[in-house]
Amino acid sequence: MIFRKKLDPSSASFFEQKYRKTADPWNFEKSQYEQARYDAIIAALAGRRYHKAFEPGCSVGALTAKLLTVCDQVEAIDFAASAIATARQRNPDPRAHFQVMSLPERLPLLGFDLIVLSEIGYYFTAEQWSEYVDSIVSTSAPGSTLIAAHWLGVSQDHRLSGDEVHATLRAHPNLHLQHEERHPAFRLDRLERS
Repeated sequence: MIFRKKLDPSSASFFEQKYRKTADPWNFEKSQYEQARYDAIIAALAGRRYHKAFEPGCSVGALTAKLLTVCDQVEAIDFAASAIATARQRNPDPRAHFQVMSLPERLPLLGFDLIVLSEIGYYFTAEQWSEYVDSIVSTSAPGSTLIAAHWLGVSQDHRLSGDEVHATLRAHPNLHLQHEERHPAFRLDRLERS
């Protein structure tokens, strides 16, 4: 009998395995929940046009396509190479730039006026998330927008709840809440960097 080591559910290998089994394991492209969340994100940006957005954990690029409607450029990263390959195919627009990379590798975030944290925060420990939020904020430009949207359900591979993720963002002294929404399945906050 062969025993396989269980993968860490927040590791690149864990996600890569999911994307190799199914190109869109969370049905980001067609799920009504996901489409409603994407629409809420775009609506919460309140008609503003952004020069350059950063989207960590972009997965298969479904949200990236929507961000391109309000941004001149989008830099999107994911640490699963298979996800990035799908995202590139879905978004051939030269204004979208995709890289296989993790959030801490991409810091600092100079030059972005929009940072999109979509369903990414709960894969970190509370300490890691607090450190990443501090790094994101300290290396982003004053006046930049940070928008976050996270599921409110429970999953075995989440280390934090959606509410805990947003509580950390809202507690940061240099982020100021501009807009908030709570839906049955997800919450959304738009904050501005002071």
